[in-house]
Amino acid sequence: MLTVKNRYIQEPFIGVFDGQTYEIKSEVTLPNYIAYHLKKQSIIRDNPITGDNSYRLAIVEEGDDVTPLTELPQESLDRTDMDWQKVKIIPSNIRAGMPERKGSGRFDSMTLTKER
Repeated sequence: MLTVKNRYIQEPFIGVFDGQTYEIKSEVTLPNYIAYHLKKQSIIRDNPITGDNSYRLAIVEEGDDVTPLTELPQESLDRTDMDWQKVKIIPSNIRAGMPERKGSGRFDSMTLTKER
């Protein structure tokens, strides 16, 4: 059993393991395999050059950083070690709609109806 701590306590972390939802408000004790799985879901910062990652959840027994987070980063990709400049993220507030459902996708509706 491992102790999992939510570093961003302004809102609970919601993760899924094996179809079951786990809501972590501040701290919870979970089996090892669930704790590691939920930690991997809580990645907030990824550096592709060095492979270093920052996580929202911390496992206390592993010696993870448990300092509280005051805010979550807006961009999850850490570009500090890259040669090109940072990209400024401008939210567009445009939401894509759901595509129309056209049957099961196995047959076209025109091929099922035959005229005699």
